[in-house]
Amino acid sequence: MGGKSRWAGVCLAAVGLLCTVSAPAQARVLSDEQIAAMSPQQQAVLLDPLRATASALGAAGRGELADVYGNLAIDANHGVVRLYLTDTAQTGRALAAARAVDPGLDTSRVQVVKAAYTHRELDAASQHLLDLAEANRLPYQVYLAGPAPDASGLEVTVGASKPVAAQASLELPVNLVPGRPLVPKAWADVKWNDTAPFIGGDAITSSGSGVGCTAGLPAVRKSDNHPIMVTAAHCFGVGTQVYTRAGRAGDYNNGQRGNSVGKVTARYEQFDSETIDGADNNADESDTDGWKPLSSYAYSYNGDYVCHAGQRSFFMGHPTPCNIKVTNQDKWCSATEGCPGLGYRVRGVWGDAVNRGWGAAGGDSGATIFAVQAGDKRQARGVLSDGDAGDGAPGVFWTEATDVFDHFGLTLNPRT
Repeated sequence: MGGKSRWAGVCLAAVGLLCTVSAPAQARVLSDEQIAAMSPQQQAVLLDPLRATASALGAAGRGELADVYGNLAIDANHGVVRLYLTDTAQTGRALAAARAVDPGLDTSRVQVVKAAYTHRELDAASQHLLDLAEANRLPYQVYLAGPAPDASGLEVTVGASKPVAAQASLELPVNLVPGRPLVPKAWADVKWNDTAPFIGGDAITSSGSGVGCTAGLPAVRKSDNHPIMVTAAHCFGVGTQVYTRAGRAGDYNNGQRGNSVGKVTARYEQFDSETIDGADNNADESDTDGWKPLSSYAYSYNGDYVCHAGQRSFFMGHPTPCNIKVTNQDKWCSATEGCPGLGYRVRGVWGDAVNRGWGAAGGDSGATIFAVQAGDKRQARGVLSDGDAGDGAPGVFWTEATDVFDHFGLTLNPRT
């Protein structure tokens, strides 16, 4: 269904709750388990139209609609995209702004819901809450803080209670969710000891011992098309020489180093990412039994499904973990509050493997997070940063590819 020149729907103005813009009837409501049982290619048929709608709405929300934009969620179960606005009377303006981003926007998939706060307000409040937690002004350990998916307040993942001298008051509603601190998730022979051009998913190390990290986003500098590889900032220090692995595939303690991947030239802690300059790369990710081209990159939105190319998961028998559902697209954690293994404050996306499936393992840090699109294409989404404690635990935390590229002046390598 193509873009429309008008939108039609009924808003419940009296209570300001919901405005459905000619939402199409889906044949049946799907459960998360039913979606997870689909192949990635089948999921793409369901998700791609919703992703396109969400991408246009999200771009408008970060720009022209920032004064009313609360949040956004893909509801693949019902075949709609929920747009949360603080003023539902601005629906027409919102759709016009999104249509300016994507003239082919399918407005029939949009469901507008009343939001209590703007995303801008909630993001600032999240950082303020971490400031209070780091200053020991809150009676609980904070692991993650970010906007609630419905923009009704903050969603804060917390640990044990703790004594405070003077408890700070919070002006916004806060939903406390029990959790645990995050832990960095710092073709067998090819993935283990690849040769240039390198690709996302390759096993990389500086010493040849320990689980190491994973090569992430294959990029080029916008200024001169010079190839750059991106991985997680907590993997290596600036100036460190990085190599592939060597020796028997999967032997993490043989002390052997393989081919030179390059040297770490820059780090940016807020997006837990760093650049490796040296050898050539291609815009591919190392999948279960071969390489797959990365054709684009985009933000992730609540309700979408992603995979990753973590090298340690591969060698633990989970070659391409998928069915990781985005549960909160904008979360913060910090060194003393939630991300003790990182040592700095990070902004990223949280996802959970459906049915407590395999999430990530130590050594997956830096891996390419990606979505499978129709035609078996891969869309880069980010850099795997952190996750629930324990190899294979379902929770996964990553930073956005778009943010990482914009900060470093990079773009996805056009060559596959």
